[in-house]
Amino acid sequence: MRTLAKTSLLLILSATLAWTPAMAFPASPASAPLGMILQAENATVGADITTGGATVYDGDRLQTENGGALRAQLGGPQMYLRASTVAMVHRLPNGFSAELGTGSVVVSSAQGQTFELLADGATIRPAGAEATVAQITRVNGNEVLLSSSRGALQITMEDEVRTIEAGSSYRMVIEPEESGPGPQPQGPLHTGRRHHLVLILIVGGVAAATAVLIWRATMSPSGF
Repeated sequence: MRTLAKTSLLLILSATLAWTPAMAFPASPASAPLGMILQAENATVGADITTGGATVYDGDRLQTENGGALRAQLGGPQMYLRASTVAMVHRLPNGFSAELGTGSVVVSSAQGQTFELLADGATIRPAGAEATVAQITRVNGNEVLLSSSRGALQITMEDEVRTIEAGSSYRMVIEPEESGPGPQPQGPLHTGRRHHLVLILIVGGVAAATAVLIWRATMSPSGF
């Protein structure tokens, strides 16, 4: 009986040791920290209600409700989400990338930092290495409002590149390119209709109001 008991104990210990490594390590590594929440009101990170001091991870979904706001530092640059805004964030070597699903954000990067905002298929980033402050608003599936109070912005879509100088505001419209009378591309490189950007300079009250919003964000002691 004593020998049988020892044999059973050894079998149990062997099974436990074989199971322990699988329990100790998750199936896939957790996302690396990207930044932190500086201020939040009626906002969530992922599915959790967030407050100041919470950690933001690569791949997190930031969202503000009606009347809410969220300010985060993401690898150096900062992003401020206005009310009713959704953005998915990812890491860049010296900044962050965010896909703007809906709403409006103000982004701020110091010299040598960068950011990328993806909206309606277009990529918006600083045109150079200088400090940049800009506001990007996604109006709908083919219209975006852009304003830069500091630093020029570069907009890229497919093979088209445009630049917005500091101190200007534009309405960006993304239009499908009409098919010409000639033969259309065939094969794996043909991905559907091409698009092109139409930039319309905003003048008057709208531009002035946007400039005031970004000026206040720039002059705030906290950066926003």
